[in-house]
Amino acid sequence: MATARRAYTSEYSFNFVPKIEPERVKRTRQRPQAQPETQVRPEQQRGTVSADTLRALIMGVLALGLILIGLVIVNAHTASLQYDVNQLENQNAILQTEIDLLEVKIGSNTSINQLEVYATENLAMHYPEGKECIHLSSVELPETKLADVIRQKAYA
Repeated sequence: MATARRAYTSEYSFNFVPKIEPERVKRTRQRPQAQPETQVRPEQQRGTVSADTLRALIMGVLALGLILIGLVIVNAHTASLQYDVNQLENQNAILQTEIDLLEVKIGSNTSINQLEVYATENLAMHYPEGKECIHLSSVELPETKLADVIRQKAYA
């Protein structure tokens, strides 16, 4: 019957914490030896902070906060600059493709056939006939040389 009641006792209830009994001390006639000064005294357990220490802690926390805020600002500025650099790189890539297309167009439009078509259609040029030609061999050469004429004018 004692075991049947046990199921309904506090030992089996939710959040049961067993009692911790203090360790039994053997009683002897000798006094326990006093521990050296390594034990923390009750007045030392209490955390009192002097004004200078408190001031130094506050200044340290403020300095750390300013440094972290500065890091956030520098990081934001760096991200902004990186965005600008990426935009410029994209614009340079677009301009480079335009340059390549224009070079291809220039190469295709400067062929002899293209120039001939442009000259005949837009500039109304035509091939010269026999009477419109000037032959250089029929022109008479001057008697004085060009170098002699320049010397006479330079030293006169």
